[in-house]
Amino acid sequence: MATNLLVLLHTVLTIILVSGILVSYNVSSIDLKGSLYFACSLGLASLLGASIAYLCAQIFATSSQARGIFFSIVGILYVLRAGTDVSNLTLSKFNPLAWTYLGHPFYQNDWYYLIGLFLLILVVFSIGLVLESSRDLGSSTIAPKKGKTKASKWLATPLGFFFYLNRSTIISWLLADGVIALMYGSIYGDIDTFVSSNKLISQMFANNSTTLVNSFTSLIMVVTTAIGLVMPLVIVHKVQFETNKERLGYLLVQRVSRLKVYYSSLILALFFGTLAILINGFCLGIAATSSMQANNGKFIITCIKASLNQWPLVCLFVGLMLLSLSLSIFVGWLVYGLLGYSFCVTYFAVLLDLPKWMMHTSLFNVLAKMPMEKFDLMSFAILTGIGILAMLLGGILYTRKEIV
Repeated sequence: MATNLLVLLHTVLTIILVSGILVSYNVSSIDLKGSLYFACSLGLASLLGASIAYLCAQIFATSSQARGIFFSIVGILYVLRAGTDVSNLTLSKFNPLAWTYLGHPFYQNDWYYLIGLFLLILVVFSIGLVLESSRDLGSSTIAPKKGKTKASKWLATPLGFFFYLNRSTIISWLLADGVIALMYGSIYGDIDTFVSSNKLISQMFANNSTTLVNSFTSLIMVVTTAIGLVMPLVIVHKVQFETNKERLGYLLVQRVSRLKVYYSSLILALFFGTLAILINGFCLGIAATSSMQANNGKFIITCIKASLNQWPLVCLFVGLMLLSLSLSIFVGWLVYGLLGYSFCVTYFAVLLDLPKWMMHTSLFNVLAKMPMEKFDLMSFAILTGIGILAMLLGGILYTRKEIV
């Protein structure tokens, strides 16, 4: 109940803050009723996520299982919502994730959707409370499956062991990357309408259709690359997590050296980080070609080349995260912050009219914006070199680090 009350307090503060900021603009079209409705929809969306997570925590034995099922449920609801919004809006009314906006804030302010969402949240929370009261402390509703008595040869290796620890994250993230790329690619057939429908969006792209497709593709590559980069960072950060839990020491006192642990996480992060950007380019090209009803596969190759152009960022961010393993844990979070900052500066540069000097601080702006621009070997080599140097330096420092 303490956790639930904390989530409820967070929601109430969010509603007050958001509605207060909107009303403070003193715009005639942004009235108090609409602002309150919009803020409540955000707050209830937060509570919906919390209620689903709370229910998953009672059903499954480990936090990784509960987290994986939670993100799977939310991801499925999001994909279904995106599909029904385009094909059949009536079907969206059966998706609770869509109830947050179907009431049309500032226009209709239909409170029936939010009331229905609130009742659903109460039901899910109540089921979670019943399950929690009926299970033993530390147990789960579904008993955990017993593992094998002997590890396989693959699992007995450091590389296989770290893959086993990260397999859920890797598989779910690769699937999410592919789905997001397919969703972006599916609007290429209506790209002119999509861009011209909003003045702010149209400011981000050029006017003629050929350049428009290339400009849109280069921007989407930034979005998909930023999403794909999170997974290899999580893989490397898992080493820091296991170290802080004082579980890695049991591995290192045997025949496994620090270098094996270090290079196992490096290989996994680089391989699956590269695979993620390749999936982004391939899925984007496939969906875009299908949407534009093109008969040749040249655009698929173009998207794959544009995605591979982002590969130095995989090297750089993986190298920085590996380097952070030997430094303060705060440095690891700074790497996540650098990724978020670089993405925001590049994505919102035109909309926010950011100064040119600030745009140069984004790592996404160092590389050429393919396919809109030609490949830049110099920037590609420099970022790759810096990433490799960070990896080597991180390996040297990690072998000298004291691990409990």
